[in-house]
Amino acid sequence: MNKLTVVINDFVIADYLMDNSGRTIIHTGGAVCRENRSYVGEAAATLLRGLMIDQAFISASSWSVRGISTPAEDKVAVKRAVASRQKILVRDATKYGQVATWLALPLSEFNQIVIDDGLPESAIRALAKVDISLLMAKK
Repeated sequence: MNKLTVVINDFVIADYLMDNSGRTIIHTGGAVCRENRSYVGEAAATLLRGLMIDQAFISASSWSVRGISTPAEDKVAVKRAVASRQKILVRDATKYGQVATWLALPLSEFNQIVIDDGLPESAIRALAKVDISLLMAKK
């Protein structure tokens, strides 16, 4: 665990890790999305395509059984560029069923979904058909 390197495009989490961990941090660079305090676009995607990542924790503003979507095209390249052994979607239940303009990744690309326990039973049944591990955290 000592050799853990964190690759991140989020400013808030990078700032927290700089203050609270001794881990190596790689910040992707690229165009800045002020709304999400993160890097977006082709420069960030290019860096990500060049890395061998074991586990990728990916979030999205909208998601459904079809996949994760975003209202901003420049976020799609970043999400698609993460080549990792394991992709984990981390999202809260309130975003389930929301759909944005751009499909970033189909749900079949993910190995696991980590979510709070607010997901409706109908959504849990629908996700069970997709054959993805679902880990529910208690609020």
